[in-house]
Amino acid sequence: MKRKININRPEITSEEITKGKNFNSVLKQHVAANLPVYKKPWFLSSVVVGAAVVITAAVMYTKKPAGNDEAVKQPVTIINADSSALAEFYKNKEAKPYINPPLDGVNIPYTIYKVIAEKGAALDLKTGSKIVIPKNAFVDENGHLLKGEVEIRYREFHDAVDFFVSGIPMTYDSAGTKYQFESAGMMEMLGYQDGKPVNVDKNKSITVELASDYKGTEYNLYKLDTVKNNWSCLGKDKVESKSNVTEVTIKSKKGIDKVENAPEYKNIEIKKADVKNEKEVQIAALPKVAPEPKKPEQAKKDVYTFNLDVDGKEYPELALYKGVLFEVGNENKGFTKAMYDVTWDEATIKEGNRVGENYLLTLKKAAKKIDLVVYPVFEGKNFETAMKTFQDKFTKYNAVLEKRKGDEQRIEEEYQSKFAALKKQQEELELKWKQEMESQFKQMDTGEKVMRMFAFNSFGVYNCDNPKAYPKGVSCSANITNDKGVKLICYDVYLVDRAKNALFDFNKNPVTNFSFNPKSKNLLWTVDNGVLYWLKPDQFNEIKNLDGTCNLKMNRVDQKFKTADEIKSFFNL
Repeated sequence: MKRKININRPEITSEEITKGKNFNSVLKQHVAANLPVYKKPWFLSSVVVGAAVVITAAVMYTKKPAGNDEAVKQPVTIINADSSALAEFYKNKEAKPYINPPLDGVNIPYTIYKVIAEKGAALDLKTGSKIVIPKNAFVDENGHLLKGEVEIRYREFHDAVDFFVSGIPMTYDSAGTKYQFESAGMMEMLGYQDGKPVNVDKNKSITVELASDYKGTEYNLYKLDTVKNNWSCLGKDKVESKSNVTEVTIKSKKGIDKVENAPEYKNIEIKKADVKNEKEVQIAALPKVAPEPKKPEQAKKDVYTFNLDVDGKEYPELALYKGVLFEVGNENKGFTKAMYDVTWDEATIKEGNRVGENYLLTLKKAAKKIDLVVYPVFEGKNFETAMKTFQDKFTKYNAVLEKRKGDEQRIEEEYQSKFAALKKQQEELELKWKQEMESQFKQMDTGEKVMRMFAFNSFGVYNCDNPKAYPKGVSCSANITNDKGVKLICYDVYLVDRAKNALFDFNKNPVTNFSFNPKSKNLLWTVDNGVLYWLKPDQFNEIKNLDGTCNLKMNRVDQKFKTADEIKSFFNL
């Protein structure tokens, strides 16, 4: 079968690349277009095709350490990619909007406020910031004064993660030198009516008090110009410390530092003790229940018994029955039948070691004395009579017992109800106390902040910033790869220097001018095809000053983030 081979295939247009939305696929097509016929996938009987756009070659370069005349050879990995394909990729990246969030679905959300245009508003934000909008401050695109409800969309950015997910560029060019903003706080404010953007009247000014953790006066106020794609310096903002505005003491208004020490709480504790004591007094006052009557036992045929007269006053439990006998227990090892032939001078009985069940019978004759453990039993009609008496007594006993249990249950339920009501009062006090303490902690947090104050008459992004040079200490040409050494197709590479409130942005891969401060705690982020990769802080220890290229093997982040806070938690920021 003959195939038509088009060797002079036209170049892929930028529109075709954009439609594809898959750079790896574009690279595959580009490489395939330049392969000889005998290396085409369809020409081979069995091939595994990959995105072979990266060619790795190990070379040696010579570095001469200071104070050493002998040259030291170190391996350097040089990674080349098809220059025209990369150029097209970078061209497409640079054509993206100036504000370009790197992660789909993750951004700093807007808080929505509804403002009546002719009334204006004073907004106190959860962040501690304040916004004052004067009356009649909004106009339409033609400059006509607006009335009615205007929707204000507002958000703030305070740290590296906020800057990163927002996609707002933090670089500043001055006199041909690239700087990175170290921010003391950034905000964006937009206005809409009926879904259409509105403007601020040029004769009005919206004032902002932006809560910030940074007190320095070295910061300038900048506005992002999305037409010219740069930042415009507006001068200095006004800084006012709030540390002396409110004296914060983590105590209640009564000067108590713990809810347990509050008088209201102590009074409830006393009432809880009182209701418990009341319960115990009520239970103690209930009528006593006599001991449960003992069920009669029938006499056994092969066991010796004694027939004794018992004082009913002394042993009322026995006086209930007529014809009671006393059976000799098996525990009497020394008992013999001969004891029946003796005429005893004296016989006494008393309770045994099992009260109500057995008795101790003492027999005496002259100097002779015998102690026997005996058990009350009945025989014949006496047993039937004893059982009837027992049933009557047990019925009465059971009725008294059930009434006692009912009274105790009623008293217990009344106690539990009173106790639960008192406990609920305590919980309400604890909740109120907790809210008061949290409020005071929040006041303390706000009290330690400063307010960076400025005014504007056009919506947009405003940043209190201090341009900083890129960090120094270690520098190299950095080739960004995944953990398997495959080059990442990325444009922006972000360095997080924990010593600064900044996000340093390097462009293109490899980064020819990568640098960082080894004394700081650093992170590195980049995004390849929507997937976040990062270089851990301890991996920076492996990077040394090099004359060639350093391979930075990034770690893939498989977690799907929904909010900036989730990212901060993942990276412990």
